[in-house]
Amino acid sequence: MRTNTIAAVSIITAIIVSSNYVLMGFPQIKLMDSMVFLTGYLFGVRAAVSVSILSWLVYGSINPLGTAGFPLIVVLMIGEMVYGIAGYIFRKYYKMPSKLKKNPIEMVMILGCISVICTFVYDIWTNAIEGLIIFQSIDGIILRIITGIPFSIIHQLANAVIFCFLVPVFIYMLTNLKTEIEFE
Repeated sequence: MRTNTIAAVSIITAIIVSSNYVLMGFPQIKLMDSMVFLTGYLFGVRAAVSVSILSWLVYGSINPLGTAGFPLIVVLMIGEMVYGIAGYIFRKYYKMPSKLKKNPIEMVMILGCISVICTFVYDIWTNAIEGLIIFQSIDGIILRIITGIPFSIIHQLANAVIFCFLVPVFIYMLTNLKTEIEFE
């Protein structure tokens, strides 16, 4: 990784962790997922994976609501990587800034769909593995997925709003900056 990418990873990780603490009173509403997506979009998969690991390492270890012990913290890190990979793939197939100008509704809808799919995958993955860790059975996995549905719905809705309204603005602003930052 280049020095500017390492600096960006550090800054984005700090933004994620601090915003997670600020939004702690609003369960399932976090900027983390969208920031990891943006990292994948702007800097590539390696940077997004780094942000996922570092963010969960700090937030999952130093959390007033309780820590995410091993192996759960690894499950959360892996699940978070889905957003970074999606951001990277999205950039490869869609030239967001030009398409945003031509057809903003289409881009907002695509980003909303991406958020719903990624959040669904993340929630199923984390709930299923947590159910397996706690109950050590298929019934435990099913139970944990079912009891997690209300939280997953809130998570889906919050991410859809953030991905539809904030992510396009950040992509447009950051890709139009005339700075020293070199995006992948």
